[in-house]
Formats: sequence, C-alpha cells, structure tokens
Amino acid sequence: MKKPHFPVLITVTLVFLAFTLGFFLGRNQNRGTVQLSVPASMQTAPPETTVSLSRPDETEAQIRFPIDINTASKEEFMALPGIGDVLAQRILAYREENGSFSTVEGLMNVEGIGEKRMEDILDLITIGG
Repeated sequence: MKKPHFPVLITVTLVFLAFTLGFFLGRNQNRGTVQLSVPASMQTAPPETTVSLSRPDETEAQIRFPIDINTASKEEFMALPGIGDVLAQRILAYREENGSFSTVEGLMNVEGIGEKRMEDILDLITIGG
C-alpha cells in the first residue's frame, strides 16, 4: 500500500518544530537594560561648554556644563534642555527632601524626568564635578 500522506505529514511536523523552536528562542531573549561599568582610569569627563543666558531684567549669566546636580541652582537646571521652572523647582525640592544624588540616574526619581529627558541631559550633568 502506498503512503501518499507520509511526505505531507513529515513536512507539517518539520514546520511545526521550526515554529515552536523559533517561538521559544525568540521569547527567551533577554530584553532588559544593559549596564556598562567602566574603570575610573578609563573614564573621561565630558568637555566643558558654556551657555549664555540673556534676560531682559538681568545681566548676562554664564553657566558652565556639565553642571553638578547636587549643587546646581534653579537657573542652572533651567538651562538644561526640557527643564523649565516647574521641573527645576521639583528637582530642588526632591534634593532638599532626600539629600544629595548618589548617581546622575537618581535624577529619574524626580517626577517629570523619564528616560527620554534623561537621555537628552545626560552629557550636561554630573555629580561632584
């Protein structure tokens, strides 16, 4: 007796196995964040830049970047992209209530600072620098 369905059965089984293997391999990929640790001897400070703030009622102010988020004033925070009066006030209140930031990423604990905003200002801030 001829088995005409045998090749079809083999093909369907192989397709099922390939799909199942792909599904489980794709599902088990680590999609978490990656943290990179660099020895202090290899770290370099970002170049210092200066921004002039001209206000009609004040003389021209100079702000040097990167700014230290543990000592920065409201005006220095407001010089950062995406940080206005309200958010600068929140940062100062958070710092006063919780003490100094131990890492620059600690700034993300302030309401209104998420990953995107942090990415925009990361090169312009520092701790103790």
